[in-house]
Amino acid sequence: MANPIVTSLPKYVEQHILPLISKSVLGSKSASLFNLLTGVKGDTALNLLATDVTLQSAKTCGWNADGTTTLSQRIVKPAYLKINHPFCDKQLLNTWANYEVKVAAGQKTLPFEEDFVNGIVEQVKEQIEKMIYQGAKNQEDEFEGLISILDSDNTVIKVNKTAGTSAYEAIKSVYASMPEEVVSKDDAVILVGAGIFRQFIQELVSANLYHFEPTDAEGEYKLPGTNLRVISVNGLNGVAENDVIIGARLSNLFYATDLQGDEEKFELWYSQDNREFRLAIEFIAGVQYAFGDEIVLGKIAKA
Repeated sequence: MANPIVTSLPKYVEQHILPLISKSVLGSKSASLFNLLTGVKGDTALNLLATDVTLQSAKTCGWNADGTTTLSQRIVKPAYLKINHPFCDKQLLNTWANYEVKVAAGQKTLPFEEDFVNGIVEQVKEQIEKMIYQGAKNQEDEFEGLISILDSDNTVIKVNKTAGTSAYEAIKSVYASMPEEVVSKDDAVILVGAGIFRQFIQELVSANLYHFEPTDAEGEYKLPGTNLRVISVNGLNGVAENDVIIGARLSNLFYATDLQGDEEKFELWYSQDNREFRLAIEFIAGVQYAFGDEIVLGKIAKA
């Protein structure tokens, strides 16, 4: 007698559903570097407070008010995103994987379930990583990325370089333009795409400025003569028209999502009506920063 059709979630997803949601929504490199803002279900305000304190002489009595406290806001505008992915296991028939396909009446298991799910998760992470920087404004299937937000902010420090400028020179220009109160902090970084990072390292090698340290992390290297890390992030790969370099404190950059309600979903099931496996992922995500005047947006024009 045939086994009954499995109607619950496949075992791998059922046992790992919360980690899978977290890996999908939070797993990109940049999302893990930025401040995490949770509980976001729609447009959400970052409430900012800036204080300017003035020291005065205390040789005489009296009260001389001086100094200011400024309250301001920046708004995170997240997007509601989803993946609806079908998978027909019969497509594997007559392939090298056919021994994994079980099509006996009443029996359905997903071939390579763990590999299939993890492959989807990796693709979601890659798309989020790219959207963090290159997401378009006013697109329902994207949240606005940092490049677009920074471009439209007049308080952001802009550094533009002509085509042919070396990666090392461009990175040094961004560093030189960063405010002193930013570069003096431990979390100050310069973010670049993988291509610019490789050029940067090779230029250091050619100039005999590259010295391998066992503590160096993959895709990270301190700018010579500073304590500031240059970090390679794939989200800055393939930007149209310009190579982009961002100098900022990581504590000034925010990645927003929910993770506190029912908006995030990760479901995998066999649809008896459609005779196929179906994967559904739903989540909320967006990016923002607190202080534009503490960020440098560098661009190298492409030839």
